[in-house]
Amino acid sequence: MNRIFVVLIIVVAIAGCTPQPADDALPTLIPTPQAVAPATETPVATVPPTDAPSSRPTLPPTWTPSLEPTATPTVITNTPAPLNTAIPTLAACGTFDVDRDRSAATFTVGTPTQVFWSAVSGAARYRISVIDGFNQEIFFDYSIEPSYTFKPDQFEAGDRYAWKVLPEDSLLRQMCLAVTGDMSPG
Repeated sequence: MNRIFVVLIIVVAIAGCTPQPADDALPTLIPTPQAVAPATETPVATVPPTDAPSSRPTLPPTWTPSLEPTATPTVITNTPAPLNTAIPTLAACGTFDVDRDRSAATFTVGTPTQVFWSAVSGAARYRISVIDGFNQEIFFDYSIEPSYTFKPDQFEAGDRYAWKVLPEDSLLRQMCLAVTGDMSPG
């Protein structure tokens, strides 16, 4: 039995080593080199230029640095800073609050209502606004003095309101946190 097995292995090995006909060739993982045809020139068609404007937008010209000085020299002017430039500090905002002794906590519909607050050193103006019961700003204005008088028709009966004020410096920057006061119909 061993002899038959050995003979069978030899027959299979010989069959695998014999060349196969060209039409029954097995594919290989490594391709065989093929002859490459020489390159040929292909003529490129040319398009004659037209006078019609291009439909594509053109890019802006680019700047190319040069060592030559410019024709017009740059003039530097010293512009003075605003005279009343306020610098926000905790000391300036420390006393900023609603003047509850003089401000109206209640209002009568149809009459002017006045509110007051403490002044802030360096404030150029105060922004005052009215907020309705839904926390929506419904009105704003500016005052130079630390007080404001609302017009008689500003408020409606039955609604509650709040007002807030904040100081702004000469560059119109907010200087301190806003302070608020409540107002209700009386």
